[in-house]
Amino acid sequence: MSGTNVELVRLGIDATNRRDLATLEAMWTEDGEFRSTFAASEGRVFRGRQRFRDFFDALDEVFDDIRLEVGEITDVDEDRLIAVLRTSGRGKGSGVNVEQRNWTVWTFVDSKIARIDSYMNRTEALEAVGLSEQDAHADS
Repeated sequence: MSGTNVELVRLGIDATNRRDLATLEAMWTEDGEFRSTFAASEGRVFRGRQRFRDFFDALDEVFDDIRLEVGEITDVDEDRLIAVLRTSGRGKGSGVNVEQRNWTVWTFVDSKIARIDSYMNRTEALEAVGLSEQDAHADS
């Protein structure tokens, strides 16, 4: 597993939690895109220079407070990995605590994030990269 790519995941999630647009822009390819299954932005594709502002706006419509945490990371190949992200927050208006896990496939180009595809479960994420549960366990 590329230590550089794992570090980019961790730094990217940290920058997202801080809403550090300058750091996020520097970490991504110019034409990178993010396909979301996160609550409040499910099914949306965020791309181009406006992607982070649009993503944050979508979250702000539903949450008063939100935090992302990186869980298990599974190596796919030199340029891809799967990272489990835990999203937790408080619903806007209701105050109800919400938690969601997503399996995200990260694709890297020239040590930058080029794409993130988000899935609701591990099986979908593995299938997206051409692996099965058995393949994933064989690499563990």
